[in-house]
Amino acid sequence: MDEHNITRHNYGGKVETDCEKFIEGLIELFDDLGDFALSRLHKQIFKANPEYDASQLPQADIDHFKLTWYVALAELMFFSMTKQPKFEDIKDAFYDEMETTAAERNATPFLMEARAAIPNIIARDTDFVEHGIFNAPMGNREEDTPRNRGLGPELASAILETSFATNPLVGPFYEDILETFELEFNNAYGHCSIACATFVVV
Repeated sequence: MDEHNITRHNYGGKVETDCEKFIEGLIELFDDLGDFALSRLHKQIFKANPEYDASQLPQADIDHFKLTWYVALAELMFFSMTKQPKFEDIKDAFYDEMETTAAERNATPFLMEARAAIPNIIARDTDFVEHGIFNAPMGNREEDTPRNRGLGPELASAILETSFATNPLVGPFYEDILETFELEFNNAYGHCSIACATFVVV
């Protein structure tokens, strides 16, 4: 454990780690959850079109999805991490990594847009900011499945809109895919919240 600079105090307690290792692990978690969401998208398209091959989805769309997904989850985590001793260092380290990633994918302007837009989306959602409500049912469809409102669905929609909305492979199934994205983004938020609450960055 010492070689990784991690100290576990007790079962269910806090884990101390340094900023570099925290950000490395956080981005890996974002990436794994994003890959799972993408796999659901591929599955939905293939179900409707058995001739579909995953390579048909443009890499630029995937890159835009990943960057928006990373930034959205990170900004949500940052909202609840302001009491971390190294809070500003955490943010700086995360965006240093994102700038490198965006440059490698020729998507720096896209990252800048996401970095500017997503905190504003979060800040204007009073249910989340004041009451911590991320997602809530607002009614039922004819088939008695809940319809959702809140910051979670809004961010999921923003991610899908900026990444795949104009893609002809996604367009015919957009609403169904959006529902799946809402579910996966809500799950990702839950997993990441639990993970981040466990760590103290020193």
